[in-house]
Amino acid sequence: MDSGPSPIVVALVKDLFFSVKLGNEVRRSGFQPRIVKTQAEFDDAVRESDVALGIIDLSVGVDWASWQAPAVPVIAFGPHKDVAALQAAKAAGVTRVMANSLFHAQAAGMIRRYAASSE
Repeated sequence: MDSGPSPIVVALVKDLFFSVKLGNEVRRSGFQPRIVKTQAEFDDAVRESDVALGIIDLSVGVDWASWQAPAVPVIAFGPHKDVAALQAAKAAGVTRVMANSLFHAQAAGMIRRYAASSE
């Protein structure tokens, strides 16, 4: 019995090589990846009904003043030395903010945990 397409994980990622790795991790976690390159694309895509999670690479540079938290959980990650970007994401209402190293080490678990919480 087919239950329909898997929910989507939208990721705003700048690095092409990492976007491929992240897409593969999303698929292995049972979701469909949608990689976007701009904040505007992310803001539109993350509000679609079949989206379970948003992921933001803080190196893209997000305008937090214009950002509105979507109904689904959002994970943001960035360099641990960029304290201002990490704090700005947290202040803007991002569900979980973490350093690159933690996200890379725990991506699969984070995707499953937060995407499943929105289903």
